[in-house]
Amino acid sequence: MFLLTANCVLFLLGSVIFFSHGGEMHPEGYRTVVRHQNEFIAAGTGGRIDRIAESGEVVKSETFPGESFNCLLSDDSMIIAAGDNGTLLIADEEGIFRRVESSTDMNINSLVHFSKKVLAGCDQGEIISGDSGGFSGKMHLSLKGNIVSLSASKDVCYGVTDAGEIIHSSDGISWDILDFNEFYAGYYSPCHFTRVLVTEDRVVVAGTRNDGSAVLIFSSGGKVWTERKLDYLDEQGMQGPLPDNPCDIFYDPGEEQFFLACGNGMLMKLMPCPHCNNMAVITEEDLTGISGNENRMIVVGSDFFIKVLNIRQ
Repeated sequence: MFLLTANCVLFLLGSVIFFSHGGEMHPEGYRTVVRHQNEFIAAGTGGRIDRIAESGEVVKSETFPGESFNCLLSDDSMIIAAGDNGTLLIADEEGIFRRVESSTDMNINSLVHFSKKVLAGCDQGEIISGDSGGFSGKMHLSLKGNIVSLSASKDVCYGVTDAGEIIHSSDGISWDILDFNEFYAGYYSPCHFTRVLVTEDRVVVAGTRNDGSAVLIFSSGGKVWTERKLDYLDEQGMQGPLPDNPCDIFYDPGEEQFFLACGNGMLMKLMPCPHCNNMAVITEEDLTGISGNENRMIVVGSDFFIKVLNIRQ
C-alpha cells in the first residue's frame, strides 16, 4: 500500500448538492487542479478558484458567482480557467482574472497549449482556439461524443470523447478520428473515455466500460492500442480490478509511474511492472483532479477535498 451541458440543475440529496452536467451527476467541489509555479490552482463548482500552497493550505480563494469551472491551464505568464456555457477567464502575471470572449456557449471541458496557441475541447465535438486576447478560432469535428480531455506534446495533440473516440492532430487544425469502440468491436468492450495524457513515449487514455469497470489503454504512436490491466492486491491479499471511474492521470517520469485519481477516494499507482499496481483509499470523496511537481502531488475532489502526498515513499 502506498501513502500518499448546458445549464446546471441542482439536486439536494441529504446534505450534498449535486450538479447535473452533460447528463451525469457531479457533486459540488473541485473539478480540476494544475501546478502553477511553486503552488497549485484548483477550481470547480460555485465559481470557486483557489490557490493552494505545496503544504495543502488554501492561500487565496476567489468566487465567480453562477459559474462552474471544468479545466485549468497554467504557464509562467498566465492562468486560464474555463467551464460551463463557454465561460473563459484569464489571469495575467498579477493574478487578476478577467473574462474573455470564448466564441462558444458550449461547455468547455479541457485546455491545452499546442502549436503556439491554446486549444479548448468542448461539448458536441467543438474545438476553440486563441490566446490571452480571446478565442476567435472555432471548428466542429464530426464526433458522436463530447470532447472531455486534451493533452499534447511538442509534436502532437490528442483528445478523447465520452463516446469512446480518440482524436489527434499535428497542427491543431486537421484532426484524425478513431472510433475506438467501432474499430476494436469484439476485441475490447465498448468504452467511455474520461482522460488522455501524452508523455514523451506514449499516449495513455482512461475511462470506463459499459459495465462501469475502469479501463486504461496505451499506445506508442496512436495506431495500435493495448489495454493495461488495473488489477491490484487489497489489504487482505485478494486480487481484483479497480472498481471505480478514473477521472484524472498524473505521470511521474522519474520513476516511470502513473497515478489514477478515481471515484470513491481511490488513488491507484501503476508502476512499470504490470503486476505491481497499488491502490489506496484516501477519502470518502470522489477524486476529480491530480497534479504534481518533482516531489509532491496534490489530489482534489468533491466537497473541495484537498490532499498533498509525497510521490516517492
